[in-house]
Amino acid sequence: MSEPSPGLGSDETGLLVVGVDFHSAELELREQVALSGHEAESALLEIMAHPEIAEAALLSTCNRTEVYLSARERQKAFRVALDLFARNAPEIDEEGCFFVLHDREAARRLLSVAAGLESMVLGEPEILGQVRDAAALAEKVGSSGPILDRLFRQAATAGKRSRRETGIGEGAISLGYASVELSRQIFDELESRSLLIVGAGETADLVARALHDRGNDRIRFVNRSDERAEAFQERFPIAERVPWDDLVEAVTESDTVVTTTSAPEPILDLPTLKTVMRARRARPLLLVDLGVPRNVDGAAAGLENLFLHDLDSLQSLVDRNLDRRRQEIPRVEGIVTEELQRFDEWQRAREAQPLVARLHRRAEEIRRQEVASVQDRFPSELHEELEIVTRALVRKILHHPSHQLRRGSREGGRARLDLARQLFQLEEEESAEEQES
Repeated sequence: MSEPSPGLGSDETGLLVVGVDFHSAELELREQVALSGHEAESALLEIMAHPEIAEAALLSTCNRTEVYLSARERQKAFRVALDLFARNAPEIDEEGCFFVLHDREAARRLLSVAAGLESMVLGEPEILGQVRDAAALAEKVGSSGPILDRLFRQAATAGKRSRRETGIGEGAISLGYASVELSRQIFDELESRSLLIVGAGETADLVARALHDRGNDRIRFVNRSDERAEAFQERFPIAERVPWDDLVEAVTESDTVVTTTSAPEPILDLPTLKTVMRARRARPLLLVDLGVPRNVDGAAAGLENLFLHDLDSLQSLVDRNLDRRRQEIPRVEGIVTEELQRFDEWQRAREAQPLVARLHRRAEEIRRQEVASVQDRFPSELHEELEIVTRALVRKILHHPSHQLRRGSREGGRARLDLARQLFQLEEEESAEEQES
């Protein structure tokens, strides 16, 4: 097994993430450690059986499997997470196959993931829902607690803000979505437009998925092979199959046609498309040729009201959109930092709260003792007023120290807590509480 990870003291508590993603591991290894919903649920239950782990959540997608832990003993918690990966992928122990982060960097990791900065497809929209699903599963299993609950809520906020306040998710950067974007540029109300996919392979899947995600369910497709067509229709039950012999008629009726076959010769030649455009009577037609080799005769680009795009033009669109998304990275990183600071502030306040409560109890104890020692010198009708005034005085004196203890810097905050314990003799109270518990 791996040597102790740098910075993970054996008896330290804190936040920890151990993960595998497309930066650290090849697809084959990522597939080995990926967990389905049922497997993730079982894994969380198994993780929580270890007393050195207080809270746990699992985020597993096609490109990542990450275990987030609130640990009572970080080094032992790290071992538990690594053992979980090694069960299906023993080679995970090799250098560079996994990553480990703790405390603030572990929190930043989840916020960056939710914001789309750590995705293979920069700014992908699906990851935010997957982060929410991971939080929901941890809550269902009972493995989450105050720290991970708060962290995942902060991550969801970072993800929503990134997409609302920046352009990190704008512009298609996959061929399927680029096809839809082109169609939107030509036609209003895309949802009401008819679209024909020629082919039923992987590229056809990408186009159909992009259309479905954009709310267009008027999808028709044509394919020579019955076996492939049936498999495509299983994946997309809303798609209507058109017989191959009716291809020209289907093209004539459609607003957008996306070709995705590997036919050795063009399946839509210039004479055929001239016939199609005459029958359309000046209605525009978008032809997106994703075939290799090309499925559409390039000379058709000169026909009036026919808009032809091939892989090269789509790739240019994708590259431009990707450049625009990359320009948004600094703004998204700024949002992540803001939400991380909010999480830090919450965590510091949470750490300081028990000490602040002890400080107020100690001050109240001193106040009562002093009031009791002098109240006989005052008329009985002033006793209540004496209580009110002294309580208010204590609250005012402690207000600023309490506020500073809650909001102090992470490193400096702990020093402040220790100083407060010494100044107000709160170590004795802590010891007494420990004995009682």
